Amino acid sequence: MSKNWSRTNKIYISILLFIFGVWVFSLIKGMIAPLVIAALLAYLLNPLVNRLKKYTRLDHVWAVSLVYSLFVLALVTVLLNFVPLVARQAQTLTTELHLIGPRLEADIETIARRFDIQVDLQPIWDEIQSASSGLLNPDRVFRMIRSASTNLGWMLIILVTVYYLLVDWVRLREWIFGLFSPDYQGDARRLHVEIKVVWAAYLRGQLTLMLIVGILSGIGAASIGLPMAAFFGLLAGTLDLIPSFGPTVTLLVAVIVAWFKGSSYLAISNLWLTVLTVVLFSAIQVLENVVLQPYIMGRRLKIHPGVVFISVVGALTLGSALIALIIVPTVVSLSIIGR
Repeated sequence: MSKNWSRTNKIYISILLFIFGVWVFSLIKGMIAPLVIAALLAYLLNPLVNRLKKYTRLDHVWAVSLVYSLFVLALVTVLLNFVPLVARQAQTLTTELHLIGPRLEADIETIARRFDIQVDLQPIWDEIQSASSGLLNPDRVFRMIRSASTNLGWMLIILVTVYYLLVDWVRLREWIFGLFSPDYQGDARRLHVEIKVVWAAYLRGQLTLMLIVGILSGIGAASIGLPMAAFFGLLAGTLDLIPSFGPTVTLLVAVIVAWFKGSSYLAISNLWLTVLTVVLFSAIQVLENVVLQPYIMGRRLKIHPGVVFISVVGALTLGSALIALIIVPTVVSLSIIGR
């Protein structure tokens, strides 16, 4: 039997391991985001593999290969068709916001004069224009897309990692459990089950909600003739990640465009199009909050909405949409481990 380490030795070793971990992280931090993306994609595709095996009784490798091939085909289709369309509409929206700005400022000043109120909107509008130019500039969009997904080297790493995670996840999971001493493997497996429930409830649920809200918003905007419908679908789906604030921003931008641009084909006034826009996006939010969210998320994720809001906004403030997507299940997972 080996002699147990003293408390002092444990502290020294823990400090050295922490320093070593920080050093390793500094060396590989450029690989963290691609590996996280690969892990998330494999996690989302794994239920499809399991269902395919269940209903077709295919071998695991064959099921993975089929699902993986369909995923790559869908990804290439989206990149070649949808991304350029959204980029063009984003450029159009940026241009329109610059043109609409003076008219919007004039209308608000006219209303303010009627009530004898002094309003200076120029500083606010300059900030909005600067933010919109930076956020919606197609050059920036393409740079983000290129750096995140179309760079050949990282794309290959992500795709290869996704495939091998799908094929070997069970063996990898058992290897991780084997790192724990036998006395603690039961605890490790129990924590794995509890954390898995959290990630399944939030991550798959949130991505499903974002997809549904984006599709409904895009189709709805196109049905009433709102210009740049595809972009509004993407904007609504993406900003749905931020509770309350995201849908409000989408609605505000859509109302401005509807008020000043009008419908592309409906013979109605800009006022009625604005009313239709408010009704449409409000109805989608009611549908999400009352029907979709309880059904998709279920009641397994017990976390206060304020914690969700602060966590997501804090992650976005740090400049990472990827962290914003995983921050909530990460916080809940840490709370489970801490408990």
